[in-house]
Amino acid sequence: MLLIFRWPLHNTYNPKTMKRLKATLMVGLSLATCAHADEFKERANKIAALYNTGMTAVKRGDAARAKASFQQVLQLQPGHGPARHQLNRLQLNVKQVLEKQRVARFKTTKLEQVDLKDASLQEALEVLNFLTTKATDKKFTPNFIIQDPAGKLTKKQVNLNMRNIPLAAALKYVLDQTGARARYDEHATVIRPN
Repeated sequence: MLLIFRWPLHNTYNPKTMKRLKATLMVGLSLATCAHADEFKERANKIAALYNTGMTAVKRGDAARAKASFQQVLQLQPGHGPARHQLNRLQLNVKQVLEKQRVARFKTTKLEQVDLKDASLQEALEVLNFLTTKATDKKFTPNFIIQDPAGKLTKKQVNLNMRNIPLAAALKYVLDQTGARARYDEHATVIRPN
């Protein structure tokens, strides 16, 4: 905002003119301050929203979105300590974030129908793998790997008949029936005996 003042040509002190000048300056400063305060508030809200988006992405395991959000915060406010901390933490904990992302996919992928009768663990996992690939239009696959050197899980049988079930729930029922547990890695789901 640019304010233009006309100063009297003569050098005499005029109280009325000085009063008007002071009032005009005060109004101008007040308007400029209000505009700056609104701008500051808007920017602070944007920074807070971006930071919250980043934190939500971390909880969901979406490392790429979290990283982008924290980087945007730092572009707007380079001294934002919490964003810098989260970005550093994200780089150190990429493996954990990717595991969270994988677990989230298990929870959000719905299987139309799972029908297993006297199936071995291997067969049950193959069916879940196939149904998941189909349900996600080939965008996600669990990639089950069984690590059972002692063969404790080979003789276990699975019976399951459910509709519209999340993959995570179906896997839990299969694991409960066979006495196994799952570990979620970045590219595979490792099944082991309890």
